[in-house]
Amino acid sequence: MAGDGIVYSVGSVGYVAWGAGQTANAIAPVQIEMEESSDRAKQLRIYNTTIELIRDMCKKLGIAYTFEANSYTGVQTHRHIAQMNGETSHTDPWAPLARIGKSKGQVAADIKNGVGKVTATTAPAQTPAKQAATKGAVLTNVTYDLHQLNGTWLGEVTNFSSDPVNGFAGNPNHAHDALVVKVNHGSVKYRVHTSQDGWLPYVTGYDRRNAANGFAGIMGHAIDGVQIYYTTPAGETFQQAYYRSQTTKRAGWLPAVRDDTDFAGMLGEPLDRLQIKIGTANPF
Repeated sequence: MAGDGIVYSVGSVGYVAWGAGQTANAIAPVQIEMEESSDRAKQLRIYNTTIELIRDMCKKLGIAYTFEANSYTGVQTHRHIAQMNGETSHTDPWAPLARIGKSKGQVAADIKNGVGKVTATTAPAQTPAKQAATKGAVLTNVTYDLHQLNGTWLGEVTNFSSDPVNGFAGNPNHAHDALVVKVNHGSVKYRVHTSQDGWLPYVTGYDRRNAANGFAGIMGHAIDGVQIYYTTPAGETFQQAYYRSQTTKRAGWLPAVRDDTDFAGMLGEPLDRLQIKIGTANPF
């Protein structure tokens, strides 16, 4: 069940739940119930949590980011599954979605791109600079640090390496609750996700004492997702932030992501280390 920043699992992934008819039940690895609230602000937060959960499950299970296709594929609502089986009494989840002004098109876009992301029909802000580049890529160093949950800041790391001790920020097998990031050229913004708070606002500063815009995170709340976005100065070859993470729940690095096309981490699993590099291609 997806609620106000919290996800409750009542069965393991792949468990055959009885909620969408015999055909759908047998092939649906995950069925999600979205909490309803008469409080519009709360319902929006619940919706955002639901979208994050859907995208996370699609990523983990290789499910297409499509919405209400006329087949048993991608992401389906209870109403659409029922209609495909000639049954019209089920209308969920459209009543709470209507209260927050979410159309089918907007839900489809949010599932495909993430809440607040640009859609495929919107040109990224950096595209003109990339096309009109007159300079080569400027070597850009990124410096970052993680604060251990119930501990201290662990020490700055610049870029990344294969060094098992100093090649990443973080402390293996420990959770972290705050992140700072800065670059020596261009600019960067970053944000984190926690299970208690969802996605927190982007910050642009680098000051461990400034909770407003100096670091991302809330002390005492474990980080389980990170997003970083690098802005290339005008006239230079387009570069992006490439980054990846590990969690306390599994071994090995998760797939690398770039800028805000996705996020590093696995929702519900505390992040235990992080690597970042600014460049023109994935360095991992």
